[in-house]
Amino acid sequence: MLNRYDRQERVAAIGAAGQAKISAATILIAGVGALGSYAAEQLVRSGVGHLILVDPDTVSLTNLQRQTLFTEADVQQRALKVDAAKRHLLAINHQVDITAMPTSLSGDLLQETTFDLVLDCLDNYGARILLNRAALVRNLDYIFASCAGTFGSVMPIRARQHACLNCVYPNLAELQQTDCDLLGVNTALVPIIAGLQVSLALHYLVDASTVNFDQLTTVDNWQLSQQAFRVRKNPACPTCQRTDWDLTEPAIPNQVQVLCGTETYQGRLNSRPQLAAIGDWLVDRQLTVNAHASFVSFTAEDKTVSIFKNGKVLLYGLPDITAATQLFNRLQTQLNPFLEVSVS
Repeated sequence: MLNRYDRQERVAAIGAAGQAKISAATILIAGVGALGSYAAEQLVRSGVGHLILVDPDTVSLTNLQRQTLFTEADVQQRALKVDAAKRHLLAINHQVDITAMPTSLSGDLLQETTFDLVLDCLDNYGARILLNRAALVRNLDYIFASCAGTFGSVMPIRARQHACLNCVYPNLAELQQTDCDLLGVNTALVPIIAGLQVSLALHYLVDASTVNFDQLTTVDNWQLSQQAFRVRKNPACPTCQRTDWDLTEPAIPNQVQVLCGTETYQGRLNSRPQLAAIGDWLVDRQLTVNAHASFVSFTAEDKTVSIFKNGKVLLYGLPDITAATQLFNRLQTQLNPFLEVSVS
């Protein structure tokens, strides 16, 4: 019987020994949107043994322009991205172990979960700052990738020994203004950047010692241009100077933000919520509640809301940032009796 990974094993840089390493690996994909869904499919086809998918969002119609793993049926079902992705990925390769985590990336998750590598497929820089700090705290490696407009970037990050993401982008928090919800993203750019990210991931799994952690690669798919830059560690980098970051501390001051390419908005409560108590309170108000281990979801003012145990709140289907902020502020006031240990 022909080996499923025969064509990949024929690649001299991989071989049977490299394929064995790929098949034994666990990769955490942070964000299962445009980049994350492409990367997940390529990794499943490559035979990575275990994928951990982390994303709190549901599939929406505007996702389909660039997130080829999802379908109109997923939109109609308002399926969680991680659940829809797991279902489609297992149809491609049932031998891969897939863990779906319908939650926001958090310090607790990064500290408590076991993996070999993280793919940064995130759509906001607050979460990216958290991951970058976690790389220093846990001494973990990850591969950064981003897309906006016709421009994408990829870089492997080994933050303690090489440049961290803050070395590459000194004004990291300000890059929120270049996210794809503001600039859009060209459909054809996504598979190019995801392909580069997965190429680095497979290279890392086969032989991490030969990965160039000092190289930032950028692509403009409209001009068909690609450049590579050497990035040195900044001795004055305010992030690199510490390995004792409190990963429960918000990376960006609390504000309501839109998630890339959706009508979903994210805020953060001032303190950790008591999910069980919130669930009971919602039931007493005769609201339909879906309770999970890490979050509780319900409908408020005809809008779906998810509250996560780390204090993050997602608001779905709001028309604009003003309406989202107003609803978030009302919820925070109502939920105040059910908040506990401060996360700020």
